Amino acid sequence: MQRFRRSRHVAILLSLLAVVAGMLLAGPMGPAAAASRKGAAVASCNTAALAKTTAPVQLTFWESMPEANGTVLTTLTNAFNTSQDHVHVNLVYQDGADATWTKVQAGLTTGQLPNLAQLQDVNLQGAADSGAFVPVQSCISATHYDTSDFVPRILDYWKIKGAQIGMPFDVSVPLVYYNENAFTKAGLNPSDPPPTLPAYLADAKALKASGSGTGLVLDSWHLETWLATANQLFVNHDNGRSGRASKALFNTKYGRTIFSELDSLVRSGDAVTSPSSGPQAFDNLIGIGTGKYGMTIDTSADLGTIETLLPSYPNVKLGVGAFPILSSSSKGGIEPGGDALYIAAKDSPVQRAAAWEYIAYLDSTSSQATWAAGTGYVPIRVSATKTLTVQHLWAKTPGYKVAYTELTTGVQSPATAGSAIGPYTQVRQDEASAEESMYTQGVSPAKAISKLATQVDQTLAAYNSRL
Repeated sequence: MQRFRRSRHVAILLSLLAVVAGMLLAGPMGPAAAASRKGAAVASCNTAALAKTTAPVQLTFWESMPEANGTVLTTLTNAFNTSQDHVHVNLVYQDGADATWTKVQAGLTTGQLPNLAQLQDVNLQGAADSGAFVPVQSCISATHYDTSDFVPRILDYWKIKGAQIGMPFDVSVPLVYYNENAFTKAGLNPSDPPPTLPAYLADAKALKASGSGTGLVLDSWHLETWLATANQLFVNHDNGRSGRASKALFNTKYGRTIFSELDSLVRSGDAVTSPSSGPQAFDNLIGIGTGKYGMTIDTSADLGTIETLLPSYPNVKLGVGAFPILSSSSKGGIEPGGDALYIAAKDSPVQRAAAWEYIAYLDSTSSQATWAAGTGYVPIRVSATKTLTVQHLWAKTPGYKVAYTELTTGVQSPATAGSAIGPYTQVRQDEASAEESMYTQGVSPAKAISKLATQVDQTLAAYNSRL
């Protein structure tokens, strides 16, 4: 899965605890989905239907929040269930976001779909194409729901052609995690993490010279995120927002610079790569604890786990910095990641209305404050950041505010909203393979990104031809 767009808390927790103890998706939709898509246009969000119910509407919600995050979600859901007597939500845990999407795809044929689903960002276009879900815009419009308090860039990620498809819930961004003690040893300012990609490379060189280094995950989001910081599109049609994405736009001087810088970082030995899955997937984080690395980039969603465990290692003082933008002249911003909530189109009007009421509860100011403080995810409402709960969190652990600031600074544009791509999982796999070809096969950055653009064009064409 997509590095900063997924939750890896359980695996990180187990991996880090083990070392501490020792030391001290989806492809294009098939015919069934196409048939389902035809019925989606007539599905609506008639919230008035809920007022006529005499018994609680039972809802099934497929979610994939592990461990502590799951506990917070359960707490919020129980509070919702007891706050009123006409809707009852039943949480059904799925083993990860990828597993949820796979099960949804199977349900397009079997009809076994939930009333609500928590789907990751890369499933946005696929969910819209499936016809299995009602765009939440219908509920927003039907209830005159005020979205002005939401962080605009977060809302924009889950929009296509101006309509809200999924309702954002758990949102994250990439951050720099570093050991302040390693920075000091390398002659770097421990209060000044690298603000740009060139500075990141320079700091990596200094860390390597002082006996540590930098951990770099072999994953797919590097190119997209650094393009966004320069306000550059990844695919055409406004990153798939004004029309279906059909062509890669990243084989430019910006894309070639990103690949060249990353290639230089690895070939120089200043950074060591690790895979995004398998036993070594968390070496970039564990390496900070063991002293192997002084710096890495990973998701803000894991800040709670990282902030708790890394300081348990000897000689580690954790620092958290913003994702380094492409250059000091960059005029873009950080695109969001995470999950959104989707309402099933197959359901009755009263079920859809009940699902929307639950979503509105989870996205309320109070719930978002509780969610952010309990999990480390970014508050998606401005008002939530003004609560005592979040203000206390930010004062105690300033790293949490860094993540929010990333999404509220920079320009608001299709580039910073991120991409809506049908075969996003395959595209991300193509990206990761292109990076790996540079690092392990000696392919030049220019050739790697050119080949990647051709591959992405073919992937998009194959998907679009089946719709």
